[in-house]
Amino acid sequence: MGDQDQSPGSSGDDGHSKGQILENLPQEKVNIETECEETGIDWISELPDALIVQILSQMPIQDAFKTSILSKRWQYPWTSIDNLIFDNRNTNWSDRENVINKFISFTDNVLPLLCCSKIKKFCLYFRFCLVASYSSKIDKWLEIALKKKVEDLDLEIWYYDQNPYVLPQVLCNNSSIVKFNCEFCRIPEECVLNWTSLKSLTLTYLFLRDEHVEQIVTNCPQLESLKLCEFCGFHRLHITSPKCRSLQLIDQAHPDGDWGPFGGDCSFEIVAPYIQHLKISGHFDNVEIRLGDLSSLVHADLTFSVDVVFDKTVALLLASVRCANELMIPCWFIEMIYVSVLEKKKDVPLLMLKCKQLTINSWISRNAILGIGVLLKSTPYLENLTILHEEGDFFVWDEDLEDEEFDWSGDNSLSLHENIFKGSLQNLKHVEVTSNCCSCQHKADATERLSEFLKSLLEHAKNLEKLVIAPWHNGCNISSANISKVFKNLLAFPGASNIAVVSLGSVSGVDFSGE
Repeated sequence: MGDQDQSPGSSGDDGHSKGQILENLPQEKVNIETECEETGIDWISELPDALIVQILSQMPIQDAFKTSILSKRWQYPWTSIDNLIFDNRNTNWSDRENVINKFISFTDNVLPLLCCSKIKKFCLYFRFCLVASYSSKIDKWLEIALKKKVEDLDLEIWYYDQNPYVLPQVLCNNSSIVKFNCEFCRIPEECVLNWTSLKSLTLTYLFLRDEHVEQIVTNCPQLESLKLCEFCGFHRLHITSPKCRSLQLIDQAHPDGDWGPFGGDCSFEIVAPYIQHLKISGHFDNVEIRLGDLSSLVHADLTFSVDVVFDKTVALLLASVRCANELMIPCWFIEMIYVSVLEKKKDVPLLMLKCKQLTINSWISRNAILGIGVLLKSTPYLENLTILHEEGDFFVWDEDLEDEEFDWSGDNSLSLHENIFKGSLQNLKHVEVTSNCCSCQHKADATERLSEFLKSLLEHAKNLEKLVIAPWHNGCNISSANISKVFKNLLAFPGASNIAVVSLGSVSGVDFSGE
């Protein structure tokens, strides 16, 4: 680098000079403390070139370029960076046209000046709202990155009131990309997806046809992780590659908010015998999810929400993930298990699960406890139980239902201690409960429900080592005084002396930690 007088390619590089680029940057002073008061040495400029380039690679290209005006020593290090971040998202949109034009001019001028032989990461976050189309500009920028064998490509092309950006064929058929994250774009119908080196793929807000998914599964032999967010258009996902171990499906929604020919109820099938980590979350409205072979599953997160529950959905889903060591389920699973008990007037057995760590997103109410009890009877190996309730996943339990409406093992007088958890908690060692799981309208009822539930656990979990009451929100119906009462009652319960009963916080100044 050194004190050169000309930048790489400055003579005859299509007029792309540093002076032209500077005109498009905000005229602000670059302040940097370079001189040490004791030695007077510019320690930053004394750093090796390779380290300076590495530091500059961690910041947006606009900021890295600004360092070129510090001194002759700093004129050209930025041209060697291989981690490129072009971002116009956090800008002042009061003058939209001017902002977009400056960003385009800057990107047009800077990319040809880069002298790195290979790009490790290329991020393009481009938002526009004008009538004009910038597809040709984006194509040109991507072509430069692809020629330099970019390995990590991150695209977020956000458009307002226009058709989405169409991925070029040169990108859809590429052998250098290892990690690809794409948002708000479109795959052309005639395109064949072929990423031979791809290991991680994240697609957000894309319309995917069944043939696109088949191409991803077939033409990406190195794929290890697949994540689809706010997707739609396909109904079958069969992943048979032994290398693909992680699958995440988050929200099913059409990019334009119109389902078109795919409107109405539909089914969605997943078969992935080698997947170890499965996550299905967000909204899957009017969709029946069917899970096939998931025989290698280790962790399963099924915290998705639905507006229509199909017959035997919960039982079938739990049966498909029965080999998972860790399992997370939503509130409506518990609801539907309870409904089955109510309809059949008796216990509803589920297939035995191998789960050792279970997280349930549910209220702690009389009816919920029935559903939780049935589920726990199906987890004989359970060691860690977490019950919480997060916003956005709730069910208003009908607390007006009378116990006489159902028969629990022939006993109309429901007994939590004798009938719910008996024989199902032999291996349970750790329990964590978020205290605002109680849905009762009255504080006394909420306290009673929580006390009953925790006492049942203490009585039947003979090997329990630790019971944790996690912090709760201010909206909880249980006062700090009642929570204190719950703790003291638990500590006085037979067998509690051998269990660590703790709280991960305090309520209104009352700290229970360590009790």
